[in-house]
Amino acid sequence: MRDIYKGKGDKVMRIRIQKLKPFLIFLLVITIVGCNGSKAYTKKAAKLASAGIHKEAIEYYIQALNRDRSNVEAQVGLRKSGEEVMSDYQSKFFKEYNSNNYKSAVYTFIEIEDFKTRIYAYNAEINVPTHLIEDYQNAKKEYLKEEFEMANKLMSEEQFEAAEAVFIEIQKIEPNYKGGDLKKLKEIAQLEPPYRKGSNFLDLGKNRSAYYEFKKVTDKNSAYKDAKFKMEEALDLSQYPVAILKFKNYSGDNGGAAIIEANIINDLLANKGPFLKVLDRTHMDKVLNEQYLAMNGWVEGNGAVKTGELLGAKAILSGKLLSVKSQNRSPQLKREKAYKRRVEKYYNNVTQKTETKYVYDKIYYNNYKGYRQVSISFQYILVSTETGEVLDSGIEEKVIRNEVSYNTYSGNYKDLYPGTWSLKFQDSTSDRLYTNRTKVNNFRRAFTATKTMRETSELRMEALKYIGSSVASKVYHFNPEK
Repeated sequence: MRDIYKGKGDKVMRIRIQKLKPFLIFLLVITIVGCNGSKAYTKKAAKLASAGIHKEAIEYYIQALNRDRSNVEAQVGLRKSGEEVMSDYQSKFFKEYNSNNYKSAVYTFIEIEDFKTRIYAYNAEINVPTHLIEDYQNAKKEYLKEEFEMANKLMSEEQFEAAEAVFIEIQKIEPNYKGGDLKKLKEIAQLEPPYRKGSNFLDLGKNRSAYYEFKKVTDKNSAYKDAKFKMEEALDLSQYPVAILKFKNYSGDNGGAAIIEANIINDLLANKGPFLKVLDRTHMDKVLNEQYLAMNGWVEGNGAVKTGELLGAKAILSGKLLSVKSQNRSPQLKREKAYKRRVEKYYNNVTQKTETKYVYDKIYYNNYKGYRQVSISFQYILVSTETGEVLDSGIEEKVIRNEVSYNTYSGNYKDLYPGTWSLKFQDSTSDRLYTNRTKVNNFRRAFTATKTMRETSELRMEALKYIGSSVASKVYHFNPEK
C-alpha cells in the first residue's frame, strides 16, 4: 500500500513540474537576456570611462544596473566614474567660489547634491569634503544677501514683478530665509500691483475692473490694506439692476412672449455674476400697475427714464415677439430605383458542374421625405434709465427644422444595392450599380431610419428657449463701463 501511495505522489509531483516548466523557462530566458543586456551596457561604460568620458559612462553603468542590480563590475565602475565626475564638480565649485561668483558656486553645489543622491540609489556612495560644505554655506550666505538687497532695491523702485521673481529665487535656495520678513515682502510684491491697479480703476469709474483687481488681492490675503473694503465699494458701485417688462406679442402665438421672458429671467438669475441684478416681478407690480406695464411693454427715451426712476433700475429690457411661423410637410412618397441581389444556379460547361452566381435585378423601392419647421422672430431693446440711451438692441431669429427621410421595401432590404437604371428589362450603358461597402451601408441605413417627426409644439418650445437664452447672454455680457 505504501508503494502505491508513493507512486501516486510521484505522479502528482511530475504533473506539477510539467505545468511549471513553461514558467520556469520564461524566467530563465528573462534572466539571461537581462544579464546579457547588463553586461553589454557595462562594456560600453568601461570603454567610455577608459577614454575619460565619465559622465556618459555613468549613464551606461546605470542602465546596466537597472537590468541587473547584482552586476558587481557595473557597481565598481559607477563608483569610480562617480568619483571622477565629483572631482570635476569640486574643481568647478572652488573656481567659482574663489572668483566670488557666489551664484554659480551655489548652483554647482546643488548639482553636486543631486548627482550624489542619484548614484547613491545604486549603492555608489561618494563623500563631499567638509571644507566644501563650509564654503558652500558661506557662498549661499553671500549670494542670498546680494539677492535680498537687490529685491529691496527693486521694491523701492516699485518694480514689483521683478522683485517677486528675486524673492522666489531666494526661497528656492533657502525657504525660511529671513523668517516671516521675506514672506511679507514677497506678498507685497505680489499684491501691490493689482491693489494699485484696482485703486486706479476705482478713480476712473471703472468699477467692474476695479472689483476684479481687488478680488485678486483678497483671494490671497483678505486683510491686505483696505482691499476688502475697496472691493466691496467697487461691487456696490457696479450693481446694475435691470427691469424686464412684459413683452409685447405681435405674433398671434399664445404664450410665446411669456416663455421667452421667463427663459431670459431664468438664464440671467443662473448666470448673472456679481453685478447684474434682475428686479423682482412682484416688486415691479407693486410699483407699476398692470395697465401701465401693458402700455409700456416697449419703452424708449424719456419713458425709460421715468420707468427706471419708479423701479430703481439702471436699465430696462423691452421686447416684441414679432412672428411665430410653422410649416408641416407630411412625408411624401417617391419611387426610387435600385438593385436586388439574388443567387442563380447555372451549368458550367468548363467544369461540367452546376454552380451559382449573383444576379442583380432592377427594382423599385419607396422613399419618403417630410419635415416640420418653426421659425421665430423676436425684437429686443435694452435702454439706460439714466440717459434714455439705447444700450443694445436687435432682432433675434431662430429656425428649428426637423426632417425625416426613410425608405421602405416589401422584401428584405438587406438584399438591395444602390444604383440607377434607365429601362427595367433592358440593359443600358447609363445603368449604374454600386457595391462599395460605404455606399451600400449608407443606402440601407435609410430603411431603418426614424419615420416619426418631432411635434411642432416641441420645435416651438426649443426655438423660444433658444431666443430667450440668446437675449439673456447679450444682457449678461453687456458692460456699461465700456
